[in-house]
Amino acid sequence: MIAFHPPVPRAFTDVTPQWLTQVLAPHHPGATVTAAQVDPHMGHKPNKARIHLTWDRDGLPPTVIVKGTLNGTTSRGAIIDFSNMAELVSYRDIVPQLEINAPRLLYQHWEAAPSEAVIMLFEDMAERHPTYFPNGFATLSYGQAARILKAMARFQAQSWNSPHFLAGGIWGPDTGAGENARLIRELYFDVLPDSEHWATSIVSPRGAALPRLLRDAARMKTGWRRLVDLLDGYGKVIVHGDEHLGNLGMEPDGTPIFYDFLARAEPWPLGLVRFLIPTLDILDRRAWERSLLAGYLEDLRSFGAPAPSFEEAWLGYRAAAICPLMIWLNNSSSWQPEATNTANAARAAAAVMDHESFALLGL
Repeated sequence: MIAFHPPVPRAFTDVTPQWLTQVLAPHHPGATVTAAQVDPHMGHKPNKARIHLTWDRDGLPPTVIVKGTLNGTTSRGAIIDFSNMAELVSYRDIVPQLEINAPRLLYQHWEAAPSEAVIMLFEDMAERHPTYFPNGFATLSYGQAARILKAMARFQAQSWNSPHFLAGGIWGPDTGAGENARLIRELYFDVLPDSEHWATSIVSPRGAALPRLLRDAARMKTGWRRLVDLLDGYGKVIVHGDEHLGNLGMEPDGTPIFYDFLARAEPWPLGLVRFLIPTLDILDRRAWERSLLAGYLEDLRSFGAPAPSFEEAWLGYRAAAICPLMIWLNNSSSWQPEATNTANAARAAAAVMDHESFALLGL
């Protein structure tokens, strides 16, 4: 453990050799970072980058990944501040308790003032030579989807209706994990149909291309509330929380990798639809989803969870398709490229129409 936490870097230029030496000291006692080269940011959002390290001795990791707020002292809004903190909580309090193949967290800290800021350092998975999925257009094969579902079933079975979700538990209401679950509802899902995002999204090209009933904010607001009630009796599990192609990878042997978590406890159908619907081509989803769902339920049972019948699961899955529609119709182009938002909104809309999701919710 380091004796104190140095100030959280507010920009990539603040990630200096001196700062890195201090925060990596528990992993490499006595070693000094003599130089650090920060690459251009990774992905669409400017919040993550690879750092090339020069050490004063041989045999130490040549690179690490830094991720954080990194936008000075000006907040980008409540939902952005929440997502940064929720990811820190995910890696600190949730991921280590479960069997998940994810980057190892090397260091984390946060500051509340002068604005909320988070910083995290991770091992660089590049040494494992993984395959990552381009956002938007590279959909999964059946085998890839089945392997990811099996990996999801493994850690979800470990958390199935866990006593840790109760008051006093490590993921209870008064913990960081409990705050993740509460705030994602209060700041995002429960208010999204009433937000300015909805009004602007439905007149954007991706929104304008959808049937008018899928653009109806009042319909979605009522549907979401009814879906929450419907899923109240379904098994509650830890979900990744942001299940899409941009947060997934594969080891050379096909082992799935999960990263960029917003982990929290939710009814399992929400995690499943957020994964399958945006990651499969529309025609493939129609052909494969019943088989993939059956395989997922069997995997849950094999890992010790009391999975529901296919009929109960199929109902929850079909109704929950409105969740990825709500997300991808409204997702900001500062979070994902517009082409990704458009492709995923179209896939979600097709699923909602195929499954008559609103009709299942009495609408």
